[in-house]
Amino acid sequence: MMSAKLSLFKNGTIYVDAERKFGNLLVENGKVKGCDVDPSSHKDAEIIDLQGGFAYPGFNDSHVHLVEIGALVGCADLLGCRTSDQIVKQVAELDAKLPEGELLKGNGFYPDDYDAWSLDDLNKLDQVTKGRPVLLLDKLGHNCIVNSVSMKKCGITAETPLPLGGKVVLQNGSPTGMLRETAMLLAGNPLLALIGDDAVRAGAKKLFDLWASMGYTSIVDLMGAPFGRIFRPEICREMEKAGELPIRINYRYTFYSLDEMEDCLKYVGNDTDMVRFTGLKLFVDGAYAGGEAWTTWKNLQGNTGLYCVYPDDTYGEIYNINRIVENANELGLGIHYHTQGDKAIGVVLDAIERALEKKGSLTGTHTFIHLAFPTDDQIERMKKLSPHVNTTVQPGFWPVEGESVRYYGERAKRCYPVKKLVDSGIPTGMSTDFSVSPLELTAPTKVMNIAMTGAGDPENHVPLTMKDLITGFSQGSAATTAIPDTGKLEPGYWADLVVYERDLYDLTPEELDPKNPKVLSTWVGGRRVY
Repeated sequence: MMSAKLSLFKNGTIYVDAERKFGNLLVENGKVKGCDVDPSSHKDAEIIDLQGGFAYPGFNDSHVHLVEIGALVGCADLLGCRTSDQIVKQVAELDAKLPEGELLKGNGFYPDDYDAWSLDDLNKLDQVTKGRPVLLLDKLGHNCIVNSVSMKKCGITAETPLPLGGKVVLQNGSPTGMLRETAMLLAGNPLLALIGDDAVRAGAKKLFDLWASMGYTSIVDLMGAPFGRIFRPEICREMEKAGELPIRINYRYTFYSLDEMEDCLKYVGNDTDMVRFTGLKLFVDGAYAGGEAWTTWKNLQGNTGLYCVYPDDTYGEIYNINRIVENANELGLGIHYHTQGDKAIGVVLDAIERALEKKGSLTGTHTFIHLAFPTDDQIERMKKLSPHVNTTVQPGFWPVEGESVRYYGERAKRCYPVKKLVDSGIPTGMSTDFSVSPLELTAPTKVMNIAMTGAGDPENHVPLTMKDLITGFSQGSAATTAIPDTGKLEPGYWADLVVYERDLYDLTPEELDPKNPKVLSTWVGGRRVY
């Protein structure tokens, strides 16, 4: 029988949670054994000198797409591109460097009007890409452009049946190559399959290392988006086996209809210490910043957004949210729900309450993501369903979605009431949804800066406290995984921690930025990963 490996973290201040702090931490085989122990009783322990630093429970980015974005490394940088000429210019530069026939990927465009993409724009793209397939994703990850080669390869025509919530932009009855929301699946899934594991691994590894350097010890990776799945948990396990995985991966299986749900069951029971299956992800409505939040009221475009599921069988049983939630409850699976508008939130709450009434209990954890427009009544309903219902939010969205006033007017200024959710007592995780939040806004300390200043608009975005944020990044985000072994540094929990050179509580909100205070080290399971 192997002897236990003991480590003693000392010579620093160690926060067990957002408030309680101790002088040392005893770790046995990667998990916390005790706090403020007598060092003389553990002379065989390896000493980890914190050198006066301040340690906190490791931070968890509870809604992120590192595997998916890793697959896009080396793509055309389309950030700032609004017109077809700007997009085609960037595409042409990359096209000249790629081997013939290789998939050309791009990411980041954001036009003034998605539906204005025309056959002339498609022709410009075809001229520079000729015989190769093209997949260009927008800044939001909810719309894409493909060329004629891609449409032919994927069998996309004006008559192609669309998933609920999807739209193919047409001109004179012909598809222009602009695919909106779930219509992206028509091209996304077959084209993403062309990206090999080696490319995904290389790109994801760089992002994993970067997240560890920022103080994250865990992520909840959705491994899927409206454009399709890049579902590669096996590459994460390979990294773990090789000792190269620097963060804990809690992955989810993104599905789009009832008939896909049980495909995930093959992943149940295959968890390792570092790579864990934590349930499902479902899109209920579309992108808030694209004007597609599903609301009970009309937006400035004269509609109520879009829906990817529905509360009855109008669009078929496979899109009935009540059937979906009931089946998940029978299977013991939790779901992360993309819900921006109040209507989207409401139909999911109705479905959860109906499943609870039918079975008498909730067997999984249900997480509401984003919540641009929750009502006070809906927040109260979530609170009554807690801890089986929780949320994860992105304060970093406050400064990057200002253009949404063109869809929502004054309502947009009061979107994402994060402080109200936190103060309600609902477990509330903090996350980035990278790459919707740009890279410069992804460090925990930058998120703290934004959240504690109300993104410079505290009248509309009520600022959070440092305690709110540390709790959110640790216990709140851990709650979304439904695995009670991270988020605190108490006995029995994994020794996941981030060490800063200064106490976060000693800095003003304005002082916080990605490099201040400096991350001295990051530890996962008592092992230094940065």
